[in-house]
Amino acid sequence: MFESYLLAISNIFLQLDYLNPFDDPGDIVTQDDLIAGSVTIAIAGLSIVLTIMAVSAYKRTGVSQLKYIALAFSLFTIYLATEALQELLPFDDDSFDLFLSLIMLGILISFFFGIMRKKKNHLEKP
Repeated sequence: MFESYLLAISNIFLQLDYLNPFDDPGDIVTQDDLIAGSVTIAIAGLSIVLTIMAVSAYKRTGVSQLKYIALAFSLFTIYLATEALQELLPFDDDSFDLFLSLIMLGILISFFFGIMRKKKNHLEKP
């Protein structure tokens, strides 16, 4: 049922010959482009929701690792926005690729610190 709605909406867009103003005027947006864009928007929305959930969990519990998890989710949202901006605007600059790589590095480091637990220096008595 969901597929029929998606097919109907994509056919409407295809029949309107929607043109991307930032790209080659001969490029018509295909059904695959619409599906890929919809999935990207869904991932970005999920990333925003997960960021909000991690921040609210940190405020509620005070567990310091949740700060890093929230930072990783927000960096992922920034990553997706930058990648979409790179697709829309005609930049062939390598600085975008460097920026995306640095964001990905930040995401990995944030997740690493988010899953690491501090060990307490308590000596166990036998």
